[in-house]
Amino acid sequence: MSMKKKMIIMIAVANVLAGCHSVQIAYDDRPENKQPVLERPAWPNYDLHNDRSFAAFSHIQTAPKSEGQHLQEEDGALTSGAYTLYRCKDATYMTYDWTVPKEQDWFFWRFTTGSALIDADTGDRYLLRRVEHFPLDQCFWIYGQSTETIRLVLEFPPLPLSVKRIQWYEASAESRRWMDGTGSITKPILIDDLRPHVKEKQPSKKQGRIIR
Repeated sequence: MSMKKKMIIMIAVANVLAGCHSVQIAYDDRPENKQPVLERPAWPNYDLHNDRSFAAFSHIQTAPKSEGQHLQEEDGALTSGAYTLYRCKDATYMTYDWTVPKEQDWFFWRFTTGSALIDADTGDRYLLRRVEHFPLDQCFWIYGQSTETIRLVLEFPPLPLSVKRIQWYEASAESRRWMDGTGSITKPILIDDLRPHVKEKQPSKKQGRIIR
């Protein structure tokens, strides 16, 4: 092989390696999520309108600070918590971070069957499989974590790499006091804008003079 050809190959390889610094990796590692403490199981005769019948949990996963993005709902309002999406081969995970107000040591939550990540370009729905460690379709209490940033981990089917933009759809359910069961959907957002930060900052292509 001539010296000229060797130089051309070396330059081509260098360009490919340089380009790798700005390419988003195809898959993410799944988020950490510890087992919470079940302080009280739900009553066998669970009743939406009797909050004493709800399961109660403590010591759930926390984060040093809220990470991710607040999504914009169709009415223009922003979600109270921040979301991060993890694109994995076997599943898609979405974390929800929310900082508990100081005065709100007890609060209840509910996630509903039929909620989904929607492909904003095709309308395909990737249904919520589960909220790790918590029930679906039942309210549950979280307590003892005032001022902490709690993190809930939602699991969905794996998203094909062809899916570029998604919407988060929360299915409607029965309402009760202090809980509006009306469903909601967010505006489309690029998946890569929701994923963990894996891009390396590229140096500016414009380079100034070197002065000695």
